[in-house]
Amino acid sequence: MSDQIEGNGHRRPPGSRLATIDAEGPGAGHARTRVVIGIRALGFHQEVQDFLGRDPRLDIAGAAVDAERLVAILGEEAPDTVLACPWMAHELRHPALGERRPRLVIVAEEMTVPVLREAVEVGAHAVFSWPEERAELARTLARTHAHRGETRPNRGRVMAVHGARGGAGATFVATHLAATLAGRGLKTVLVDLDLAFSDVSAALGIDPDRRVRTVLDLVPVMGELSPEHVEDALYAHPRGFSVLLAPADPAASGEVRPGLLRAAVALLAGARDAVVLHLPRVSDRVARAGLELADRLVLVTPLDLFSLYGARRTIELAGTSVPRDRWCVVVNKPSRPSLTERDIERILGTRPLASIRFEGRVKRVQERGELLSDRSGGVGRDLRRLAALLLDEPGSEPAKERA
Repeated sequence: MSDQIEGNGHRRPPGSRLATIDAEGPGAGHARTRVVIGIRALGFHQEVQDFLGRDPRLDIAGAAVDAERLVAILGEEAPDTVLACPWMAHELRHPALGERRPRLVIVAEEMTVPVLREAVEVGAHAVFSWPEERAELARTLARTHAHRGETRPNRGRVMAVHGARGGAGATFVATHLAATLAGRGLKTVLVDLDLAFSDVSAALGIDPDRRVRTVLDLVPVMGELSPEHVEDALYAHPRGFSVLLAPADPAASGEVRPGLLRAAVALLAGARDAVVLHLPRVSDRVARAGLELADRLVLVTPLDLFSLYGARRTIELAGTSVPRDRWCVVVNKPSRPSLTERDIERILGTRPLASIRFEGRVKRVQERGELLSDRSGGVGRDLRRLAALLLDEPGSEPAKERA
């Protein structure tokens, strides 16, 4: 889908669909797709319904201009697709629907970053601009019947990694967690939110003088951000995961706004199985955005009082905006720890989820800007176990207290 120029001269985001159905399945064109329409603005609603109602491939099973009526229709009907405006799509989170939510397609009169973000958050299959993309909208709806059995997760799991202090091991855990998840066959992206230091670039061995795309490439298009813009800005790592890198020039980090990062992460979560956020060392607006977006927060801490009190301070600073049950503590064990994991529960009020053992070879690998082998033992096993725990896989158990 190519860029289109609007009347005011601004470029509209290209390729606004969040997911694509390419092949028409058996029977497509013979069975009519049952569509329920939920659009709040009456004029917009009538225009969409009139257009789609003339399409012989579609059967309008119901229509509503308020959320209560839309939920009631969905309780009575079994449509193939719900076509909704962004406002009504948000209301489809209604608990009365339970697991009966059908495939959702969003249509909007104006394509904006909040619209795309909402589409990702509610698990929309696609989002279209009206009236520019109405023909493509009708074609997608017509093909939905053939793919009725398909399911798609709402969004990938977002995991944020934060260090209790500088040197705690957060960069090591974040980069290896991304590699481990990718090695398990998950479509994974690593996002470096530490804009000032860009430690991820160094950890991955990316030459600072090499010209690679970073989050800075999204700044010129942040007013019209699309999935294609974000995909084009990613660095492909040989281990099978993608990376949204921080700017190479620290002086340019101020150009990247928290709102841009929020939108980019939301779009990535809609297209990936897992998103790993590498949080900055200091608590700022970017760090808070990462904390609030994450489903799980990995707090990496060594076993010393300085680190543990730093970890407690981090949790306290996050406050009520981040529920306590999202936090999980990962111990980066030194060669000769001065404390035990019992001290973690005493100071932080929680048991560690996992621990990563000390191995001298880790430092040598880090100094070369490399990652451990995906079949590495010792530390590698610890990281693979951590990944399983964060994915809530059956059979995974949190670390036991050790004397």
